[in-house]
Amino acid sequence: MALTILRTVRPSTTWQDTLIVVKKKQRVVFDAEETWSPDMRNQIAWCGADGIYEHPAGDGYLLPGTNIGALIARIGQGAPFAVGSRYDFIADQEGVLFFAMNENPDYNNQAGKLTAQVVVFDDALP
Repeated sequence: MALTILRTVRPSTTWQDTLIVVKKKQRVVFDAEETWSPDMRNQIAWCGADGIYEHPAGDGYLLPGTNIGALIARIGQGAPFAVGSRYDFIADQEGVLFFAMNENPDYNNQAGKLTAQVVVFDDALP
C-alpha cells in the first residue's frame, strides 16, 4: 500500500515543511508539475522542476552542481538532494521531508509554483 500526498511548493530557498515523515529505508516517489521562475538577474526564465537546462548552480546555491531552479529536498537536517520532475528513492534516514527551489538565498525575485505529488509506501524495506 502507498499514501499519495500533494504539496504546493513555493519558489523559495526557505526550506518548506511538507509535514510528511519519512522512515529510514522507506520508498518514496516524487512527481512534480507546473512551472516556476528562479531569479536569473537580468533575464526571465521559466522552468519546471528539473530547473533550467544546462545551467548548473554554482557556489552560493542550496545545491551546487544541480540545475538552477530545480526542485530539491532534504529529510530532517540531512543533506539536500535533487528531486526534479520525477524521483524514486529509498530513504537513507528518518525525518520530516522539506522542499525548496535550488536558488541563491541572496536572490529574491522568483515567481510561480510547483505541485509535488509525494507517494510514500507503507513498509520500509528490511
